[in-house]
Amino acid sequence: MLDKIRVENLSCFYADPKEKGGKKRVLESLNINVVENEILTIIGPANSGKTTFLRTLNRMNDFDPNYSRKGAIYLGNDNIFNMNMEKLRKRVGMLFAMPIPLPMTIYENIIYAPKRLGVVNKKSEQNEVVEQALRDASLWNEVKDRLNSSAMKLSGGQQQRLCIARILAINPEVILFDEPCSGLDPISTAKVEESMMELRAKYTIVLVTNNVKQASRVGSRTAFFLMGKLVEVDKTGTIFVSPKNKQTEDYITGRFG
Repeated sequence: MLDKIRVENLSCFYADPKEKGGKKRVLESLNINVVENEILTIIGPANSGKTTFLRTLNRMNDFDPNYSRKGAIYLGNDNIFNMNMEKLRKRVGMLFAMPIPLPMTIYENIIYAPKRLGVVNKKSEQNEVVEQALRDASLWNEVKDRLNSSAMKLSGGQQQRLCIARILAINPEVILFDEPCSGLDPISTAKVEESMMELRAKYTIVLVTNNVKQASRVGSRTAFFLMGKLVEVDKTGTIFVSPKNKQTEDYITGRFG
């Protein structure tokens, strides 16, 4: 299997308000690869660096003046820290914990980014992009007869799948999921998980989740973070049945975290 992402000696810091010129290390000397067409799930207690890592993969943290980093991340052969930000965002999409539909129709939500980026122009092409994105997000059959209705009228689970479809419309290589089901009911969660499993055939996925059961259900491999360090990473079945590290076992069995 080919590596889609290679992380080399990544350390991330935030300014420490308690100390003048001081920095708080959030991630320390992280080395990890993400394999093409896998779902890498990342688990760990609060303040373990999971979300910081995810947001570093598409350089969202760069907008925070208190943030700094060392190390390198390669997307294919390209160091993302040397890439044009717009090109990076085309290749790496991100879904957040709470759905954020645009205040426009379902159709307009999907086609907004492709039109803005000049990916599609003809109406027929736009229709194809919208339908395929909604199909891939397992939402087409639920909304195909009301594409011109407001996206704000969708349920929370449907809005989250709409946001997935919005990402798919620009055809990225990698999709980052940051606690995508934290605000959803079990039925909606199952549909989002089903979408992730199907998307794995076309995309590489990194999922941060506090739900260890979710990680066990959908992950190809699972990484356990603790206090800014990677404790271990292995096939998900191995991590949940026979982890090598006692701290990993304690966390997934609920002894701490």
